[in-house]
Amino acid sequence: MRTQEPERKKRIEKRYMEEARRACSVFPKGELVPHEKPDFLLKTASGTIGIEVTTLCREGPRRTSRRLEKVLERAKGSYTRFGAEPVDVSVAFAPQAENADHRKLTKSLVDFVHAHRKSRGSFRRDLPEGLCHIGIHTPREPTGRWYSGRGFVTAVASKELLESRVAEKNKSVPEYRRSASDVWLLIINDQFLGPGEVQVRSEDLAEWEFSFDFGKVLLFSREPDSNGEVFELRRR
Repeated sequence: MRTQEPERKKRIEKRYMEEARRACSVFPKGELVPHEKPDFLLKTASGTIGIEVTTLCREGPRRTSRRLEKVLERAKGSYTRFGAEPVDVSVAFAPQAENADHRKLTKSLVDFVHAHRKSRGSFRRDLPEGLCHIGIHTPREPTGRWYSGRGFVTAVASKELLESRVAEKNKSVPEYRRSASDVWLLIINDQFLGPGEVQVRSEDLAEWEFSFDFGKVLLFSREPDSNGEVFELRRR
């Protein structure tokens, strides 16, 4: 799992980069090469641009969401080791799940699914603590799929949130410049992100100014059912 996570992260970053390039002509044509510190090198006819990619979100809800995703991963693995027939499992976590003992939550979920694996359907009563819905269904794929649906709120991003993200990455500009003389920062405002998602308003970006040492700081607003839009942040 540890070896797969960096590869998954790089695939996501590359998808963001390719979508941003399609959405905006500010990126020159050239070969995009995966790298580390910065994340990519864009090799153009006139030189190489280093591009660091980062996402903008509220970290608290994102961390909670990732922890609960781990509960599902571990629960499915534990259930599989029982040797029981595969099932699809849909879960809705209760608010108190954020503070629950996740080992106990995992075990209680596995025990419930194993005990009810023959009774397909939706369960909303007498559930383990931390869960408000469990669905057990005929699998649509050989090993079964375990997934969750959680409600979330998209908040309007403050200048302080964006400013702190720029400042954090700005500390590494000298290191990035070891690989490319011109270094850009691409901030992804992903409207598909889920828990922790924020929205940066274009009218706010028109007013805000930021301090940074990057050649350019760009924000890619990645919207549902759209190619998205790239904004260049104003330098103070």
